[in-house]
Amino acid sequence: MNKIAKQILCAILLAVMLISVVACASQDMPSSQSDTSDGASADISGELSEDPNAKYLDEEGRYVTKLGVLDEYKGRTFTVVVRSEYYGTYQSDDFTTETGGNGGIDYGDAYYTEVGARNDKIEEDYQIDLIVEKIENPRVAIEEDAQVGGMLYDAAVIHVVEDAAVLAQNDLLCNLYTLKNFDYQAPWWDASANEAYSIGEKLYFTTGDITIMNKANTWCILFNKDMITDYNLDDPYQMFHDGTWTFDKLAEMASTVHNANGAADMENPDAIYGMITAYGDALEFYGGSGMTLCNKDAANNPSLAFCESESSVSLAESVLTKLYNADWKIYAQEPGVGMQPAFQIFWTGRALFRPSGFTAVTKCRSLAEMSFGILPMPKVTESQDGYYTTSTGTFVACIPKNCADPEFSAYMLDAFAAGAKNYVTPAYIEVNLKQKTLRDNDSEEILEYIYSHIIYDVGRVYNFGKVSSVMFNLAKAGSSDVVSSMDGIRDVINLDIEDLLMDYEDNET
Repeated sequence: MNKIAKQILCAILLAVMLISVVACASQDMPSSQSDTSDGASADISGELSEDPNAKYLDEEGRYVTKLGVLDEYKGRTFTVVVRSEYYGTYQSDDFTTETGGNGGIDYGDAYYTEVGARNDKIEEDYQIDLIVEKIENPRVAIEEDAQVGGMLYDAAVIHVVEDAAVLAQNDLLCNLYTLKNFDYQAPWWDASANEAYSIGEKLYFTTGDITIMNKANTWCILFNKDMITDYNLDDPYQMFHDGTWTFDKLAEMASTVHNANGAADMENPDAIYGMITAYGDALEFYGGSGMTLCNKDAANNPSLAFCESESSVSLAESVLTKLYNADWKIYAQEPGVGMQPAFQIFWTGRALFRPSGFTAVTKCRSLAEMSFGILPMPKVTESQDGYYTTSTGTFVACIPKNCADPEFSAYMLDAFAAGAKNYVTPAYIEVNLKQKTLRDNDSEEILEYIYSHIIYDVGRVYNFGKVSSVMFNLAKAGSSDVVSSMDGIRDVINLDIEDLLMDYEDNET
């Protein structure tokens, strides 16, 4: 071998060794995600490899777990507890193969077929049996099982993240960072969720492809395409591309079309509304700035951010003031309106805009009597570097501490999440892209953009001092006095944060 060839070989071997060292060090040190000043993960993998997810792909390009199929777990039963039909729209559709009852969303035959294909694939390849327990309140079920010393559930996918937080504070969940079979760095777990939901060096629950609800409960703006054409309004898609899709632009367009007299015109077929909204949307518009209710400190612990800076106060006041002065909108909670009638105004073509979760997008595809499109939440200022959208109520995966074998639970959660990334997530996105009116390249691009810019807020998860209700209450009252509101609950917020940290410190490893 000549000298040059030897040098090339040495360089290649050195690169391989560096990649292995970095990967191992990162996997063993979850606390490193708070090493950067803003709490974001320090990711240097892109400098060493063009595709950091390549190691998770098989020869056919499908995602696979790093452990593969292990003989020691063959023949076991994996029991996961999820939310039942009692919750209608917000029941679990992540493991079942047919539309849920009680007003559940019909995600279409193609979606449920892929859920079944994922389940069958995992059961066949891993030689395990899946049992799905649909229970009205999974949190209570886990608490009761722990009280009697049972081992009923191997894992849970829980709606209302606050419920998972309660279980974690009561030391009823496993710290996922301590389970060697849980690959939290895998592409089927959302790194942004890990960052937001972890406290110190503990991660008790997270989300990703294991559920569609992190996407279904992400906010966007629905807009009436026909009305854009009829009123000769600026192209919203072009504004998105140009970076000029802002709250002020939304207001200008909404004002142009609005001719309604509030709730009094609900039954008037000629009344047009600029925007159908709700009190809770005030916080979503604020979140469109990228700001969160709480940030993380250097130790990866939560700290209050909302209205703790001049920019945050100014932003919150601006959003609330603009909404209060907006005569081109109507709140669904106003007397004589109602959530469903307000939604009907949009799908029958009598409103230009509607802030919505993607649950509404899926419903709208079968209800809409006009063409509609989707946009991210608008920038609050045009100088923002991008568009941001918050996940308002995702489901999270967790492992009860009293389960029979936490490492088996971790192993199977990874397998089902990886399988979901292959089967379920693409099928869900197909529902929102290809059905009804979302049949254009712009909607597809924007949907992918929104899903890749989801913000998870630790302040919303734990709702310290009811901080997530401040914007709702002020919008309802027609006030922008965030300073007084925060002055009244700041001490309670900080005490709640201290209690959380003490609870987590007291938890057994």
